[in-house]
Amino acid sequence: MGSGWIVGSDEDLSERRFRILWDLMLTLPNSVTELKSNDKTTADQFKKWTGFTQASLEKAWEGDGFIKGEKGWVRLSGKATTTSCEGLILEIFNRIEKYGFGKRKGGATAFNLANVDRQSGRERQAPVGWHWYRDAGPTDAPKPGDLYQIGALIGEKQWSLKHVGMVARWEPNGGNPLWETVEAGQGGPGSGYDMMKRKASRLVFPISAKDPKTTLMGWLNIDEHFG
Repeated sequence: MGSGWIVGSDEDLSERRFRILWDLMLTLPNSVTELKSNDKTTADQFKKWTGFTQASLEKAWEGDGFIKGEKGWVRLSGKATTTSCEGLILEIFNRIEKYGFGKRKGGATAFNLANVDRQSGRERQAPVGWHWYRDAGPTDAPKPGDLYQIGALIGEKQWSLKHVGMVARWEPNGGNPLWETVEAGQGGPGSGYDMMKRKASRLVFPISAKDPKTTLMGWLNIDEHFG
């Protein structure tokens, strides 16, 4: 496939993985390309992959308790902030089914891949294809095309969901893997726009230097989930 998108040969990938990675490679050929919601040259592609426009994001932010002032967006309430990251996951779900690579087996949603209880954050029965990172063996790891979930551990097997994206590349690298990801939802009210891009190779841990409780919860194996 080239462009550093995968480790190993193309034959290591299922047809569904290859197809979705190919689509994304054509859209984001490198880690410099950015699809911004407020950029006329990229807004159409951003909408195609996330379902959001700049106008729909701003309307959602207002509903989330933000107000737009002279110096940018200011939060007035503590509601959760709308992000386009789940829009990307939903588009990937839809494309896999549209291309005829199986139907979803249920349980996972675009922002809740692990199917934790949304009120308490407590773990429930995991969807088909979900793998907890804490339970991963030495050779058990996400493959390019798999979808990952990030969250903050707030209790025993209890989570606050933070972010979702797609794995584009994964290298074991001893005890702290290296990965590349495709993500939307970068930016937000603080930036005044949302963005989708492929993030360059980096260590998986720490996920957040500011919040040590935030970690990689696990990943959804798309071959197992779509069957």
